[in-house]
Amino acid sequence: MSERLALPVAPDGSDALQVAVRVAEAAGAEIRRRLPDTLGAGAKERLGLRTKGGWNDRVTEVDKTAEDAALAVLTSAFPDHDVFAEESGAHGGGSPYRWYLDPIDGTRNFASGLPHICVSVGLWAHGEPLVGVLLDPVRNETFAAAAGRGAALNGKPVYVSDEERMEEAVLGFDIGYKGPEGKLLLAAVAELWPGFQSVRMMGSAALGITYAGCGRLELYAHHYVQPWDIAAAIVVVREAGGVATSLNGGPLTPETGNIAAGAPQVHARFLEATADSSWRASVL
Repeated sequence: MSERLALPVAPDGSDALQVAVRVAEAAGAEIRRRLPDTLGAGAKERLGLRTKGGWNDRVTEVDKTAEDAALAVLTSAFPDHDVFAEESGAHGGGSPYRWYLDPIDGTRNFASGLPHICVSVGLWAHGEPLVGVLLDPVRNETFAAAAGRGAALNGKPVYVSDEERMEEAVLGFDIGYKGPEGKLLLAAVAELWPGFQSVRMMGSAALGITYAGCGRLELYAHHYVQPWDIAAAIVVVREAGGVATSLNGGPLTPETGNIAAGAPQVHARFLEATADSSWRASVL
C-alpha cells in the first residue's frame, strides 16, 4: 500500500473518497433506470447506440445522462478541481487535483445486454493516485480505495490473489480499438497458451483491472487504454497489495496508454513471458 495522503474535503465535511462514492452512485442510478432497455431486439436503438470514434468505439445516450448526473455531484463538492470526463472532456484548469470520470466503462457490453459494466471515478494529484471508486450497477458492487487506506468491496477489505504460478493464473485482456494491435494480442495469447489456466476478454478495462485487484483475476493487461479507463482501478490494485505498471514494467499514470496489473508474482512472470512479443513491442 502507498503512504497515507490527506484527501481533500468538501464544504459539507465529506472527504474525496466519500464524494467519489456519491458521484458513482449518481451515474449508477441513471444506468439502472435504463437496464430494462438493454434486453431483447431493438436494444441498441432504444439506447441510442452510435459510433463515437473508431469503427468499434461506441457510445449511447445513457453515457451522456449518467455523466451529467455524476458531474453535477462532483462539481458541487469540488468546484475548483479539474475533471477529465470521457464524454465531455476537460473541465477546469490549474488545480493540482484531477478527477477522471467514465460514466459507463463497457458501453458495448451495456448496449448488448451483457452484465459487465461499471462507473469509474478516480482522483489523482501531483502525479499520485489518491482515490479510486468503481461501481457495478448490475451486481450492486462498489469497489473503493484511497491512498494508504486499503481497498474494499461493499465495505469489506479485498486483496490481490496470492497465486505465484502463471500455470494457475486466470488472465484478463481486451482487444481494444486498434485492429493491428488487437491481432497481435491474440497471437501473444496463443504463444502463452498453455502456460496459464484460462483467459477472459472482459469488455471493460476498468472492471478487468479491478478484478485483478480483488483476486478474481491474477492479472489484467491492455495495450490501448484511455486515462478514464484506468485512473480509478490503479488505486484499487495497488491498495489491495498488487502491482500496476506499464506493459514494459515501467512507471504508470492514467496517461500511459497501456497497463499490466495484478498479483505481484504473476505480474513479474507475465512481463518475462511477453518480453519478446510483437504485441508488447507494438505499443512501447
